[in-house]
Amino acid sequence: MTGWWARLAHGGAMAALLLIQTPAPKETFLEKLLRIAGLTAAPSQMRGPSEEVLSGNIWMAQVAGGAPKALTSDGDYRSPVFSVSDATIYALRQNAIVRVPLRGGAAAKVSAAPGVVKLVGFDRSSPDEIVVLLDDAGSPLGVLALRSGAITRLPYDRGSVEQQRALTQVRGQDRVYGKTTLYIKTETRQGLSRPIEWTDVYIQSDGPPRNISVCDGVNCVQPALSPDGRMVAFIKVE
Repeated sequence: MTGWWARLAHGGAMAALLLIQTPAPKETFLEKLLRIAGLTAAPSQMRGPSEEVLSGNIWMAQVAGGAPKALTSDGDYRSPVFSVSDATIYALRQNAIVRVPLRGGAAAKVSAAPGVVKLVGFDRSSPDEIVVLLDDAGSPLGVLALRSGAITRLPYDRGSVEQQRALTQVRGQDRVYGKTTLYIKTETRQGLSRPIEWTDVYIQSDGPPRNISVCDGVNCVQPALSPDGRMVAFIKVE
């Protein structure tokens, strides 16, 4: 995987009428990584990361509206992402990657995940591999093969400002999927003796921002949008 950050991901395409080989739109690995992570906006335009690692239960909300519902109840989940097929959510639980079916059923361990601190996401061209953030300052990104559990570390140039910005945003929680933005917002209300603060998940697409998690006093974090744009998964902290 030498040169992943600079290598072009796509080749040329044959022009049907002229029968001449013309180049298709090219995508660097950095651009591909940002797209997988839901960071289609320029990294410099995004907000900074949240370093605090929180866990809880996985909840899901429909973008079209309706009350969110819990997918798990036994806790200790973090970093949910949707599979390419939209039928499953993958998440971290302790030191393993688990699979949670959207139509109900218990979470099942898929692979050990030593040193993995966050799931970044899938790419449609490699549905059995997931990009992960690692607890390794020298090589902080990798690709984990779900079938074997093997992790291939991606080269990282600590001297590249562009790569540093991309990594900062991967560590954060704000996500921009095309025209749809997911972000965390701090809410507050007055309690009996002091103000109560928590975070909710907001979504903004064609209209004004909407509170899609409605957690009302409990922190909700780590949002992810499904590939079809219809569902949002998030963590409701214990």
